[in-house]
Amino acid sequence: MSKDKKHNKKEKEEIKEQTENIKEEVKQKENAKPADDGKEAKQDVKQETSSTDADTKADAAVAEMQQRYVRLQADFANFKKRTANEKLQISEVVKMDVLKNVLPVIDNFERALNIPQDKLTDDLKSFVDGYSMIYKQLVGVLEKEGVKKIDAVGKPFDPNYHQAVMRVPSDEYDDDIVVEVLQEGYLLGDKTLRPAMVKVAFNG
Repeated sequence: MSKDKKHNKKEKEEIKEQTENIKEEVKQKENAKPADDGKEAKQDVKQETSSTDADTKADAAVAEMQQRYVRLQADFANFKKRTANEKLQISEVVKMDVLKNVLPVIDNFERALNIPQDKLTDDLKSFVDGYSMIYKQLVGVLEKEGVKKIDAVGKPFDPNYHQAVMRVPSDEYDDDIVVEVLQEGYLLGDKTLRPAMVKVAFNG
């Protein structure tokens, strides 16, 4: 065999070997590619999953903060209402106490004004007229504050508004009807400021 033929044969074998090597590399790449794609796909899925979890947690945190804010608003509104009601109750109690202390003064004015006018001298009449003006002014102030007398005579006895001190026979009224007021009672709005001291009919 000549030298050229040997050389050609060797080249052919090298080319064949290189071709097979190339084919083997291509096959390896093709086999490796799906695995790589799978890994990348898994990584993408993991990233998407972790991103979704983070978004879910963030949404839950926002929702919780909003609920807390709403609850705080409701608690503050309730606190304001409760405080306003407490202030109103305290002011009403103080008001009632002050007005109760004024009522004996009204009683004394009324006793003084019940003196028969024909027994008064001219000087005393002028004095009583001034006294009467002060009394009317004081009653006007009380009325502006919501104070009014309890209308008792001829009404059925009611322990919420009346304090019975005696029972008396009466030709005019039936049993348990108020026949006379010994001391005026007063209301402050719908509340009893002081019950009327009364006589009640009892015909046995």
